[in-house]
Amino acid sequence: MRVPILFHPQLRSALPRSVRRELCSSLVFLRPKSTRDTPRPTKREASSLKTKEGANNVSRNSISSSTGLPKTVTRKGPPERILIYHGGTGRTIFLGMLRITTIFLFGVSCLVVAPAFMSSDFPSYLGPAIVVGGALPMLFVSYTSAPFVNFVHLALPISVRRSREQALQYAKRLPPTATLYINTMKFTTIPRQTEVRLGDLVPDRSVVRPVSFRNRNPAPLPWWRGKTLRQFYTAEKSKPGRESTTFYPELWEHVYKQIRSRPSKKPN
Repeated sequence: MRVPILFHPQLRSALPRSVRRELCSSLVFLRPKSTRDTPRPTKREASSLKTKEGANNVSRNSISSSTGLPKTVTRKGPPERILIYHGGTGRTIFLGMLRITTIFLFGVSCLVVAPAFMSSDFPSYLGPAIVVGGALPMLFVSYTSAPFVNFVHLALPISVRRSREQALQYAKRLPPTATLYINTMKFTTIPRQTEVRLGDLVPDRSVVRPVSFRNRNPAPLPWWRGKTLRQFYTAEKSKPGRESTTFYPELWEHVYKQIRSRPSKKPN
């Protein structure tokens, strides 16, 4: 009978005090060992435990440092493509804004000015003449600024990508099969990338627009992508920039000399 009375609070409250004390004393002995109050360690025992834990941690760290795996050392070599020529941010922005201005001028002349003169009060040829006049600056700027090169990237083989020194030695004496990626600007100011081989580039000139070299064997493109760009214009030296593992401005002078030293051949 003591067990249900012991765990029922209402029955325990109805009992007298003497009986409840006996039940509480028996309750202490019925507790499991895990719930009994454990004695707190003294200050000396706590300090000795801390010193033991610190010594164990030091020994573990020394063992892990002596027997641990070696750290992997990553080499910061050049990537697959490195930038060897930068035409300049100011010139690129200027040419882009000039193209946008001529496109805007052509649109205004076609949509605003020309319709205002297409009436019986003006000659019939005046409206088409305004459209042609608005298109001439756009076509001239687009044709003359097409060869301007913004960036030139060089593809590096895996054997020379271990260090910067190996990449420099390779770029100073490039084979004819070396691949260059020339970045120019389209008519709509969208970047255009042309893949060429160094052996296919020869020096060239033009009377109408500035040209430095020409691609003798351009890759054919689908009809919807337009005509392949053949002529390019770059300076002898690249614009300086922040030194990094991807920018090698000192290499363009050597590449430019290799291109200019080849005999120029007229296209068939």
